[in-house]
Amino acid sequence: MHIDITFKNMDSSDALKDYVTKRLSKLDKYIDRPTEVHVVLSVEKIRHKADIMLNANGFMINAVEITEDMYSAIDMVLDKLERQVKKYKGKQQDKKGPRTFQAESVPVEGSQEQPRVIHEHDYFVKPMSVDEAALQLGVTNKSFIIFQNTDTNQINFIYKRDDGDFGLIEPVI
Repeated sequence: MHIDITFKNMDSSDALKDYVTKRLSKLDKYIDRPTEVHVVLSVEKIRHKADIMLNANGFMINAVEITEDMYSAIDMVLDKLERQVKKYKGKQQDKKGPRTFQAESVPVEGSQEQPRVIHEHDYFVKPMSVDEAALQLGVTNKSFIIFQNTDTNQINFIYKRDDGDFGLIEPVI
């Protein structure tokens, strides 16, 4: 894997280069072709941006994350990139034919596996009416909006249903 790291509006750091290289090495198990990776790390005021473009013999995957900390931006963008690579790899295997599945391990009695949080995402909750939220959901490609209802001051959740209508979830206190 050939890795090219560019720093914009910040000083070059060997620690960041090593961190990115170490995290990118985990993708080798999913990619069996020669790969070029271009990483751009930049800072704009308090926004730290990590942008990764992966080119593996014809297919391109791009992932971008912006946070207040460069290491968390790198972690989040690499998690996103790994999900995209897994998805692409799964599509390629589906085209080749059925996959063989291994038997799942059964937990030993007395040891219960707890569900894990795979992805965390900060979501900015805006105050708006239900009508405004429905209008905004209709013009965006998002599947849901979390907002603070200006009529009740409660957090609400509006989502697109499969039948094309919107569903609204309101807390009962």
